[in-house]
Amino acid sequence: MTEAQARKLKQAQFNAVHTGIRVEQLYPEVEKIEIHHLRTHISFVGRSQKVGTWVTIPQSEAYFVLSCLNRECTSIDFDLGSVISSAIHSKKTEVTGEMDCEGQEAPDHPEQSCDGHLKYSIKLTYKL
Repeated sequence: MTEAQARKLKQAQFNAVHTGIRVEQLYPEVEKIEIHHLRTHISFVGRSQKVGTWVTIPQSEAYFVLSCLNRECTSIDFDLGSVISSAIHSKKTEVTGEMDCEGQEAPDHPEQSCDGHLKYSIKLTYKL
């Protein structure tokens, strides 16, 4: 099995576990989750960046994964699920942080780590 095939299998397994579960089922006390993010990737051809905001409501799927900007990366992207879960269990209203991509640059470059990076700010609104 190639690295790309392994990544696709791992992603499919991850999706199967998380598909269909809604925010209201996991976190009934949450009204809204707002994720502000800056994703970057630096390669030999230059630097790419993407800024965005992702808002979930109780009826949204409880799937908090942002893709790495490196199209050939071998990881399953940036999973913010545990960050969000920890923040909710601690009753935090805001959490910020950073993550480095854990994959390789490409399946044919197993020695080269991916230079993908994520900065995030998560705002949590709870039901009264």
